[in-house]
Amino acid sequence: MLSAMNMPDGVQRRRTALDELNMRGIFEEADLICAEVRGLSHDDIHLHARSKKYGKLSTGQMVMVSPYLVKRQKQHFHHLEEHGIDLIIGCNGLIWVGEHVKVKDEMEYQVNLTEPAHKKEEKNDTRREYICRAANAIRLLSTLGFSITLEVIKGVVDLSQSLNLEIHDMLGSEFCVLVAEKEAERRSSNKRKQ
Repeated sequence: MLSAMNMPDGVQRRRTALDELNMRGIFEEADLICAEVRGLSHDDIHLHARSKKYGKLSTGQMVMVSPYLVKRQKQHFHHLEEHGIDLIIGCNGLIWVGEHVKVKDEMEYQVNLTEPAHKKEEKNDTRREYICRAANAIRLLSTLGFSITLEVIKGVVDLSQSLNLEIHDMLGSEFCVLVAEKEAERRSSNKRKQ
C-alpha cells in the first residue's frame, strides 16, 4: 500500500491520487525492494517500508539460499563500514550484498568533490571486489550446508583474501575443503570452551 512506504521527498504526509499516479517513478515491475512483512491474509501480503533502511536495492547481488541455513538473529541488517557495503540476511533465504547507500549532506558532498577521481575509482573497485567475495562466500556456505551468519561470511572472505585467492576460485573444490576444515576446527574449539 502507498501509505506503508516512504515517499522520495521524505516528508510524512497524507498520500494523494497524484502520488498514486507517480508510483512508477518510485518503483517499477522487477525492481528489487527491501520491506518488512507486516501481515498476511489469504490472498495478500502487507509490506511496510516507511523506515529509511527499507526501499529499492541497487548496485549489489542477491543470493538465494535455503531458509533453514539462515539463523534468526536480533539484527539482520549489517553495515560493514570498513568495506562500504551493506548485508541484509533475510530469514526467507534471500541475502543481499550491496553498496552502502546513505543520505549525503551538503558538507560531506563538498569534501568528496575534492577527492581525486582515481582514489574514488579505487574505492569502488575494492568495494565491488568485496561484494563479489561476500556473495561467493554465501554461495559456498550454502553448498556446504553451513549456517549463514555475518561472522561466518566474514571468516570465509578473510580466509580467501589471506590466501590471495581469485574471486572465481572461491567456488572451487580445494577452497571448499579448506573452508569445511576451518569450520570443523571452529566447532570443535567451541565445544571445548563449553
